[in-house]
Amino acid sequence: MMLRKRAWDMMRDEYPTVQEDASLAEAIRVMRKAMVDAPDSQVVVVKTKGGKLKGTINLWQLFKAVKQSVLKDENLTMDGEVDWDQQFANACLICTQLRLDEYIIPNPPLLRPNDPILVVLDVFLKSRRDWALVVEADKVMGVVYVTDVYRDMTRDMVQIFKG
Repeated sequence: MMLRKRAWDMMRDEYPTVQEDASLAEAIRVMRKAMVDAPDSQVVVVKTKGGKLKGTINLWQLFKAVKQSVLKDENLTMDGEVDWDQQFANACLICTQLRLDEYIIPNPPLLRPNDPILVVLDVFLKSRRDWALVVEADKVMGVVYVTDVYRDMTRDMVQIFKG
């Protein structure tokens, strides 16, 4: 039954990670690779050199970084002929050289492995995030995504509806 589920039961123990000194390009590459097998994988865990949790980078932070680097180019705002392909390539080059520091979410939503589903849902609602990290003794054990909770919850609901 759904109400017996814990964060541990729903977490994915394989998740993308980067070190705190990684470039934005590395975070993008790692997330894209994770999305091959799990298209809803939308968060990268950022760890310190000592392996502790530094924070996270999510899709929205990556979009923000890309937007800032694209809009940073003065040629995009000039009147006249613009080689958009070249400007995009230039913006991408700028973006790949950015550090993660200003885009890290320093206090991501956290769960403990034994947190029940109601706590998981509460964390999603309070944080307004589609994911939460499962942490035990300062170690990230996995990530719970709202899509996984939704699939489990509605699978049980559909069975009840049939009754």
